[in-house]
Amino acid sequence: MTETPRQLFARAWQILQDRNDWEQKQRRFYIMRHDGLRRRAKPFPSAADLHIPLVDEAISKLKPFTLSQVFSSPRLATFVAMRKQLQQITESASDFFTFEMRQRSNFVKVLETCVDTMLLRGRGIIKSYVDPYDDYRIVHENVDPLFLLMSDTADNFEDADEWVHVRQMSVPKFKRDRRFFNRVEEEMSDGELNKKVNLLRGGKNAADRLRTQRGRDFDTIQMDKEIREGVTHSISSDTIIIWEHYVRTLGGITVYTYAPVAMDVEIRKPYGVPYKVGGRVSAPFFSFQMEIKDEGWYSPRGVAEKIADKEIYACKMWNAAADAITFLNTPMITSDTPLQNPANYRMVPGEYIPGNIRPVQFGQPAMSYGEQIMFARGEAELSAQMPDYGIEKPGQSKGEKRTATENNRIASLQSVNQNHAGSIFKECLMKLFRHNWGLILEYKRASLTYFISEDLQSLPEQAMHDEYLITPGGAADDWDKQSKLQRAVQRYEALKGAPNINQDELVKDVLDADDGRLSKRLLMPQNQRLAMEAEDEAMEIVILTDGFPASVKPGEDHLTRIQVLMGWIQKQGMQRKPVDPVAKQRIHQHLIEHLKFLQQLNPQAYKGLMQQIKQSEQQMQAQPRQAQPQQQIAAPQMAPAAPGQMAML
Repeated sequence: MTETPRQLFARAWQILQDRNDWEQKQRRFYIMRHDGLRRRAKPFPSAADLHIPLVDEAISKLKPFTLSQVFSSPRLATFVAMRKQLQQITESASDFFTFEMRQRSNFVKVLETCVDTMLLRGRGIIKSYVDPYDDYRIVHENVDPLFLLMSDTADNFEDADEWVHVRQMSVPKFKRDRRFFNRVEEEMSDGELNKKVNLLRGGKNAADRLRTQRGRDFDTIQMDKEIREGVTHSISSDTIIIWEHYVRTLGGITVYTYAPVAMDVEIRKPYGVPYKVGGRVSAPFFSFQMEIKDEGWYSPRGVAEKIADKEIYACKMWNAAADAITFLNTPMITSDTPLQNPANYRMVPGEYIPGNIRPVQFGQPAMSYGEQIMFARGEAELSAQMPDYGIEKPGQSKGEKRTATENNRIASLQSVNQNHAGSIFKECLMKLFRHNWGLILEYKRASLTYFISEDLQSLPEQAMHDEYLITPGGAADDWDKQSKLQRAVQRYEALKGAPNINQDELVKDVLDADDGRLSKRLLMPQNQRLAMEAEDEAMEIVILTDGFPASVKPGEDHLTRIQVLMGWIQKQGMQRKPVDPVAKQRIHQHLIEHLKFLQQLNPQAYKGLMQQIKQSEQQMQAQPRQAQPQQQIAAPQMAPAAPGQMAML
């Protein structure tokens, strides 16, 4: 059943009234962050009115922590296939998704704005949809919670019965937007387009009627004294405010579009949300919560709400200190005898003041203003879950320092808090990534090319399905690049050469900790490298058998090359082929040089190799005398140092 704009507006208006207290707090927090709350009444005209921006400082510190969980990893998201397919195909899907989000959409900028809003207000909102007039490009839009009307009975968009997105735009932008009138023709001149806009059901002056001047609808509903600046109207007469009212139905989600100032004007016919993920309708709105506390849409608190009282107290102390300095520099004076025209006298050097005058003495303040400001700052950082080791701890005496144990405990507490906040943020981000991958599957099948590590690639068609588990690719501690690199290097040193550890992934972890692009450019899989080393050594043997020398380089895999040489020697002995004396000398010298480098660079491998050769010689001596002529040539053969290396030869 289709609802009228007046019925929808009545329900939306009730939501707007119910959130009045929350809205007033948010407007105050915005002022507190940017301009600071002014003193209500100055004690004297020249009194200080200073602002310590604790809210803005806390947001500036927490913002990089949150964004690092997304942008510090080479891939924005990690894909795990829920069906059997090659790992390379799964990685291609992740690379393609990263390219789409970073290069073909405005995701990076919008997410940064959304995180800032989340930290300030407690909740950030991103709207994600496609633009059919721009090759179905994915568009992200940051929605300020002040401009989204949601009932407090809902926790999120998944369980909300209805919500309203309040949109502001200029009149020229409204005329250019093809969504807000019933466009049928594919080609239309500018004059025809303006005519189409003016022929809305509201009459020839529909665009003018949509301007945000108060119209008869507000007079009828008797809400003139309660209208909201920016939500129902604007002080600018060239601004149009449109409400997009989303209503959940049995068949999906229906969107109604109307303007509060002229509800009889048909801006756009009701339509259903076309986006689907996993066969179900997906609302294009995604909420990012600062915390999970009570149930209800307005329950999450932002940084401003948590530390507002600390900022007010710190500002009060700073203003008190400034006022004290003012009284100290220009004190009030008193005298035993009345002064004639005291306003003519100034407390400046060289000034003659008659009479026995003296400054009014004030007692010492009960506390240190500086210590109280630091106390407020410390409490604010603790409340915002961002301890700062460089400040004094709350309540400490002057000169007292934190101990190493305190710092370690604070670091552990900080890690726990950041991991918890990161898990909340990642859960919200995972829903957005899942929705965006659904948009790619639905609208982007014709464009499957992408760049990765300066290489143009194409996504296989087999990767285009929705059976993926998609999670954000970053970690909570990725903000500290130096610490991350140090841990990766320590892990590499501890696990290097371990037979049950994938050495390629171990090296890749170190490269990614330094720069996510290096692993693609520098890392060569170990099996591939061994094969190339063996092939190169085989070519050098051909050179050596012709009597020409071949140089031995320190960076070569000496163990693999020695195995190739010993294998060639074994083959020559088994086939009883004579070897040219010069070639024999060249090969012997070449082998000795490899052994020297192996002994210097990898003493453990050299020791194992010598033991294998010794065991081989002992086995030869224990065999019957008649079998020795054939075995003498094969005597240098040794067992492979690692499984699969000798089999490759």
